[in-house]
Amino acid sequence: MDIDQITASSTKAAASQNTAATPTATVNTKSDKPTIELFVMSYCPYGTQIEKGLLPVLAVLGNKINFELKFCDYSMHGQKELAENLNQYCIEQEQPIKFNSYLACFLGSSDSAACVASTGVNKSKLDACVAKTDKQYKVMDNFNNNVGFQGSYPGFDVEKADNLKYNVGGSPTLIINGQEISSDRDPASLLKTICGAFNNQPKECQTVLSGVSPAAGFGNATAASGSAAAGCAAQ
Repeated sequence: MDIDQITASSTKAAASQNTAATPTATVNTKSDKPTIELFVMSYCPYGTQIEKGLLPVLAVLGNKINFELKFCDYSMHGQKELAENLNQYCIEQEQPIKFNSYLACFLGSSDSAACVASTGVNKSKLDACVAKTDKQYKVMDNFNNNVGFQGSYPGFDVEKADNLKYNVGGSPTLIINGQEISSDRDPASLLKTICGAFNNQPKECQTVLSGVSPAAGFGNATAASGSAAAGCAAQ
């Protein structure tokens, strides 16, 4: 699942089907370089769905925006999700040039080890960061000792301050220029939503991307719709 292939296939699909729904919210606060924060759980099928829709947008807009993937402060998908959250956090923080390629690979296969190898992530550096971050926030220690759970779900405190700041309830939660935004999850809708946050839209906002939504979960399938309503959240 190569990020260039994602962009190319999205553009090709859009040539025959330009059916993107209108985003369900608009960004009220504009900026010259919008800040995009997406909160997910790494194994949440609806989090992976919006991530797959967003990757072509990131490829198009590049450094025109500030983007950061962040993680909810609890996990609904067990210890494997805590471990993968740590992996992705560390790759994004310390090896950002590899991050989008790694994420595209992981979203396609859910095979973290294979994606680390195939995308050239420095595993020694990654392992050191994961160990340091895990120790700092006691992620696995709290999990093993049933500390800091939200109901039956283990906590993930690495980005807890930002979760509290935005009152993040579940995965996915999209924040643009400090405002929680709902958008359909196909690339065209996400591009339109994000481009609505610019004071002056760059020419890249005219790029035609697919209006077809990725399917929830892992893999390259598509879905009939990508509603903003579906998500992973504790009741």
